[in-house]
Amino acid sequence: MYRDDDAARAERASSLIDEIAALEHQKVTLAQAQQRLEAARCELAALQPQPPAAPTGPGAITHLLVFGATASAAYIGYMLLI
Repeated sequence: MYRDDDAARAERASSLIDEIAALEHQKVTLAQAQQRLEAARCELAALQPQPPAAPTGPGAITHLLVFGATASAAYIGYMLLI
């Protein structure tokens, strides 16, 4: 093995260590940015007023009761006219 090979390997290892360190730093920075983004979204959601619940219309039971009362009134009115 040549001495130059050892020097080249050491230089390459050093360069890879520096690259890994830079990438790890970017990964940590990205994780912090994502946490801040999530916190900002939660805070914004808390600040925005919630829309009021839409009023619900009468249900099927109410419609049936009104129909039954109307039919009964019509029947009684018809019987009184005969």
